[in-house]
Amino acid sequence: MRILRLNRPEKRNALTPATVAELAAGIRACAADATSAGIVIAGEGPSFCTGVDLAEFAGGDRHSVRALVAGLADLCAAARRSSKPICCALHGHCLGAGLELAAACDLRVAAAGARLGMPEVLVGIPSVIDAVLLQQHIGLGRAKELILTGEPISAEQALDWGLVNRVVAAEDLIGTAIAMLESVARATPEAIRVQKALFEEWLNASFDDAVASSQEALAEAFDSGEPQELARRRMEGRS
Repeated sequence: MRILRLNRPEKRNALTPATVAELAAGIRACAADATSAGIVIAGEGPSFCTGVDLAEFAGGDRHSVRALVAGLADLCAAARRSSKPICCALHGHCLGAGLELAAACDLRVAAAGARLGMPEVLVGIPSVIDAVLLQQHIGLGRAKELILTGEPISAEQALDWGLVNRVVAAEDLIGTAIAMLESVARATPEAIRVQKALFEEWLNASFDDAVASSQEALAEAFDSGEPQELARRRMEGRS
C-alpha cells in the first residue's frame, strides 16, 4: 500500500494550488505503480484537512479562484478515476475541500472525535466540485443540512449517516485504512479497475445506460480467462 500525506501541519493541512497539484500528481503516480495495491490519503498534524487556505480567498479574485477550483476538480477526479482503491484516513477536522476529496475516495475511515463539515456558506461561497457527491453518500436532506448550515458533524454521526465506513481509535486509523484496502486487494487489479470505472460511469449515466454498460463490462471480463480460472479455483476449494 502507498500512503500519501498532506503535510502542512502548521496550517492544519489547508490547501493551496501547489499542495492540490502535488497531491493529484501523487495519486496518479501511485495508480501507475504496479507494485501498489491501494492508496491511503492521510494528514500530518492535528487535522486531516481544514479545506482551502483562507489566504487564497482573502487575496483572491474571480480568475485566481477559477484556477484553484479547476485544480481541486482535477484532484477529486484523480481520486475517483484512479485504477487503485483509495481510502481516506480522517482525523481532527475534515472540512470543505478536504471533505470533497474524502467524498471522491472509495472508502473513508475516521478517528473517534473527528469533525466533518462544509463551512463554505459561512464565508459567503457555495460548496462545489465533489460536494455534489454528498447527496449520493448521505441523501439530499442530510446533504442540505450539512451544506446549508455549515455546521460540522461528529465522526460518529458521519458513520450513522453513511458518510464514513468506520470509526476507530486514533492510533488504529492508518492500520484500519490499510486493512480495508487489503480486503479490496483480494480481488484482481483488473477487476478492481473495471469496477471503479463502472462506478464513475454510473455517476454520469442514466439508469438504463448504466445497466447496459455493466452487462458489457461483465461479458468483456471473460475474454481474459481470469474469471473462469477463479471460478474453478473456488469450486475446487482453492483460494
